[in-house]
Amino acid sequence: MTPTPRWQQTITTTALCSLAFAAPLAIWYLATGNPIQYFTQEVPPGQLPYIFSKLAGLLAFSCFWLQCLLALARRAPVLQNNIPPLSTRAHIRLGLTTVGLITAHLGLFFAAVTLRTGKPAWGLLLPHFNGGFYQLHVGLGLIGLWLLLLAVFAGWQVHRGKQAWKKVHMAWFAVFALVFWHAFTIGSESRYGIMRYVFLLMSTSLAAVVLSRLGFAWQRKKEAVLASQS
Repeated sequence: MTPTPRWQQTITTTALCSLAFAAPLAIWYLATGNPIQYFTQEVPPGQLPYIFSKLAGLLAFSCFWLQCLLALARRAPVLQNNIPPLSTRAHIRLGLTTVGLITAHLGLFFAAVTLRTGKPAWGLLLPHFNGGFYQLHVGLGLIGLWLLLLAVFAGWQVHRGKQAWKKVHMAWFAVFALVFWHAFTIGSESRYGIMRYVFLLMSTSLAAVVLSRLGFAWQRKKEAVLASQS
């Protein structure tokens, strides 16, 4: 296979990054309006942290998708010749950015509910599955956050040379599925309109890359078995 020129790989990566951050920003702006008005006009209690919580959530999902896609680029045949491999340092920075955005999403939402109700919303920090549809999916999002923190810790351990943690780090796939379902079912902008289809496109593309990676690993394993028998 003829290697793709570096400039074409750069264009592809730039396009992916642009999609990952421009789409949520544009959808959020169209749904929210000019954010300056929330600083200059009287708004309901908690509305300001609420709108920025939505932005942090949209950006967090997009950043997570981008990190997963770029991390798979070196091992998935469908991407190997089109996207340059992500360095370990860049992978760590992108991962920390994702964690920061998800934490901001939760923290700002906590502040919004607290200001609106007049009492600390401690119930948002623990999953509840008997409070109806909304509480169920809030709980799934929380589980995704705790699993993400575990995956980040495992990645740090792998970076230190403890390869036994690598399987735990692979929990990212479960995290992505939980975060996607959380956003797709109860997200203000992501459960309807254009952003719904952007999320579907991102999730479908990542699933296709994962299947490509698994197929490549299976083929290599099969070839290794045949070679050992010859």
